[in-house]
Amino acid sequence: MKVKSKQPRKQRKALYNYKNHERSKLFSTRVADFLRDEYGIKKLPVRVGDSVRICKGEFKDFEGEVLEITKNMRCKIKEAQFEKSDGTQFHPAIHVSNLLITKFAKEKKLDPWRAQMIERKALYGFYDEGLKGPKKEKEEDKYD
Repeated sequence: MKVKSKQPRKQRKALYNYKNHERSKLFSTRVADFLRDEYGIKKLPVRVGDSVRICKGEFKDFEGEVLEITKNMRCKIKEAQFEKSDGTQFHPAIHVSNLLITKFAKEKKLDPWRAQMIERKALYGFYDEGLKGPKKEKEEDKYD
């Protein structure tokens, strides 16, 4: 999954040639704090229909619905739009890393794929105290 080359053209080519299950990992973004507490997850892949908040860039603090996801890890958001000189409007593509999921696409009932992913991720419970590593005990002078 990781590309060894540092050349941008090979990085872009690899991004376009990823399979869907590999690509969905790359489309993951953070989840809002109140959803994090409710579901017990930190990141999820963005889907069309999700409500997101833009955290960086010209449209910072805009909140809207995802209209389209492009192949190069960018999303088009309904509320973020520019006006061209001829008067037409267009939605710029915003990178997935600059987004924060605030509401899932179908709040009444999650689709089974996403519900299964949330269950699997929540099993690890990132808030559990038992997941921390063992504390090292200080060694006292043995040579006294």
